[in-house]
Parts: sequence; structure tokens; C-alpha cells
Amino acid sequence: MAILDVIKFGGLVSRDWLVYKHPKDSITLGSQLIVGEGQVAIFVKGGAVCDVFTPGTYTLSTNNLPLLQGIINLPFGGKTPFSAEIYYINTVTKLACMGHL
Repeated sequence: MAILDVIKFGGLVSRDWLVYKHPKDSITLGSQLIVGEGQVAIFVKGGAVCDVFTPGTYTLSTNNLPLLQGIINLPFGGKTPFSAEIYYINTVTKLACMGHL
């Protein structure tokens, strides 16, 4: 089993989704975060939004998540898992109006 993870969401075939929560909440620094076209990824730690990632590939580190520098167990080289949530937001789906107000 790999120590570092690849975190990505390929999207649903229908594109009828708005928000997807990545199922794992144990993340290791150095993991790859992949954000597809038409998505943004929201990184949440302790109920607070730490960062927003636009389409691209990112290596999660204290350079792009400086808030974590004091949280991560640095004596272990920052490779220890920590709890956080990643939400993918669909930026291309348009909501249909359900009638007039």
C-alpha cells in the first residue's frame, strides 16, 4: 500500500452533481491532489476553509497549505496522516429553475 495518495474525482457521467466530498479524511503531506476542468477543490481543516484549488495537479505541502505547518508532526518529516476534508465543487453545472417565485 502506498504511503502517499492520489486524491481526485473524475466526476459523474451525467455532470448533474454540485458538490462531492472525497471519502477519505486522512491525508498525508506529499499526496497528489488532482482537480479536473470544471471543478474546484476546497480544502477544509477543523471546519475552516484552508485553501481553494483550481484545475491542475498539486503536491500537498506546507508551502501550499501553510496553516498546517504548526499542526503536522514535523519531527516525522510531515509524512504523518492528518485529518482534513476535501470537497469538489462543480463549476459548470447550471441549476434548473423549478418555477417562478
